[in-house]
Amino acid sequence: MFCQSCGREIVEPATVCPNCGAPLRGIAPPGASSWKPVEHVSGAWYLLPLFFGIIGGIIAWAVNRDKDPGRARNLLIFGVLWTVIPTVLIASAVFLYYAPAPAPGP
Repeated sequence: MFCQSCGREIVEPATVCPNCGAPLRGIAPPGASSWKPVEHVSGAWYLLPLFFGIIGGIIAWAVNRDKDPGRARNLLIFGVLWTVIPTVLIASAVFLYYAPAPAPGP
């Protein structure tokens, strides 16, 4: 029998999964498990959001979300942050450069 939470094989008399600790409610027959292993996704996918920002992050997430959901989420977050942080820094620098200088005191 297999754990429905993590997909590992479990010995018959167990009531909880020894791997993840999930309680065994219904027993899934062998081969009927919906669990699938995470495929390795190359770190080169980080180049897409690096060069194209949020658009690259969305594309990298869409391509990799079924293979490795954790890495896909990180690619999306990287794309968003790589777009937002420089935009805020540049906007702050422009605002400070063009802000009127305070009037001299008496």
